[in-house]
Amino acid sequence: MAIFSFMATLATFAFQTVVTHLLTPGDYGILAKWLTDIGYLGMFFVLGLDSSILYHAKLGERYEENMGKNFMIYFLVFCIAFLVIYYFNLDSDYYIPLFISIISLSITSVFKSYFHFKEQYLWFNLLNLILPVCLLTTFGLSFLLEIKFEINEALLLYAIVSTFVLIIVGIKYFTVSSIRFTKDLFKSLSYFLYGIKSILNKLLSLTLYASTVYILSFYKQYELVAFFFVASSISKMVWVLPDSAGNVLYPRFLKIGTKYKLDEVVGEMNYYAQIVFLLNIIAIMGFAVLGHFILNILYAEAYQVIFVPVIILLIGNQGMVYFKLLSRYLASQNNWRPLYYSLAVGIIINAGLNFLLIPEYGLMGACIATSLSFISCGLFISLFVKGSLFGFINVFNVYKKHFSR
Repeated sequence: MAIFSFMATLATFAFQTVVTHLLTPGDYGILAKWLTDIGYLGMFFVLGLDSSILYHAKLGERYEENMGKNFMIYFLVFCIAFLVIYYFNLDSDYYIPLFISIISLSITSVFKSYFHFKEQYLWFNLLNLILPVCLLTTFGLSFLLEIKFEINEALLLYAIVSTFVLIIVGIKYFTVSSIRFTKDLFKSLSYFLYGIKSILNKLLSLTLYASTVYILSFYKQYELVAFFFVASSISKMVWVLPDSAGNVLYPRFLKIGTKYKLDEVVGEMNYYAQIVFLLNIIAIMGFAVLGHFILNILYAEAYQVIFVPVIILLIGNQGMVYFKLLSRYLASQNNWRPLYYSLAVGIIINAGLNFLLIPEYGLMGACIATSLSFISCGLFISLFVKGSLFGFINVFNVYKKHFSR
C-alpha cells in the first residue's frame, strides 16, 4: 500500500511540477484554485455516498444495489449542475471541465471503493495509480513536445483525462461486480443520512486544507496561490504513509469485533503513527539540507521562495497524521462529533491567522497559519481517544519491536 501510494503521490507531484513549466505562475494559481474547487464542489456531488456504500456493506447490504442508488443520485446532481451553469450564465470554459472532472472522479471513487472494502489491495492500488499516471503522461508529453497551454486548454485536457480514467476503472469493476437499480431510491433513509454525516466531515476537512487557497485568492494573489500550492504539494509527500495506513486500517476498523480485535488494530495504528513521526523528522532535516538543490532542479527560479514555507508546512504535517488515523477509527465507530470539533478548531485558527498574517507576511504568513491549524486539529482530536497522543509519538516502541532482543 505504501509503495503504490508513494508511486501515485510521486506521479501527482511530477504532474504538478510539469504543469508549472507549461503555465505562468498566475495561471498555475488559477489551476490550483480549480483543483481545490474539484475537491470542494465534489463533496456536494458525491453527497458522502462513497463512505455510505462502505459502511452499509459492513451492515450486510448488497453492494450492487447501493451502487445503483449512487449512480442515480450522481446523474441527478450532474443534470442540476449543468442547469446551474446555463441559468446563471457561468463561465463555461471554467465550470464545464470542472463538473465533468468532478462527476468522473466521483464515480471512479465509488468503483474503487469496492476493491477497498474487499481488501483487494493490489487492484485498489493499481486503480488509484491510473489517474496520476495518465495526467503525468499527457501533460509530460506536452512538455517534451514544447506545447504551451492557455489555462482553459489545461482545464479541458484534465477533464478529458479524468473521463478516460473513469472508463478504464469502470471496465475493471464490471468484470467482477455489477450495478442493480432500485425503485426504492429514497426509502433507505439511513443510507443517505450516513452520507450526509460524512459530508460534514469532508467539508470541514477540505475547508481546513483549502481555506488558505481561497483567502489568498480573495486577496487576488494568484502567484502566491501557485507558490503555496506547490509548497503544499511538496510537504504532502510525507502524507503517503498515514494515508496508506489509513486505507489499510479502515476496513479493519469496520470489522472490529467480528474479524479483528480492538487492541490489535489500535496497536497497529499506533505503530504506523510512530513510523510516520520518525520519517517526518527525517523529511524536515533532509529538506533543510537539500531543499534549495531540489527546487533548483524541478522549478523555475521564481519558486525558490517556497524553501522556508515547505519546512513550515512539514512541521505542521505531524498534526494531520494524528487526525488522518484517528478520524478513520472514529468514523468506523460512527462517532463523528470529535472529527467535527477538531476540524472546527483547526479552521477557526487557520482562517483567523490567515487574515491576520497574509496582509503583513504574505506567503510566509499563510504557511505559518496553515501549519499551526494542522497541529491544533491533530492535538484536539487526540483528546477523544485515550492514550493516542503518547501512543503516536512513543518511538521507543519501534526500536523495541525491531532491535531489542
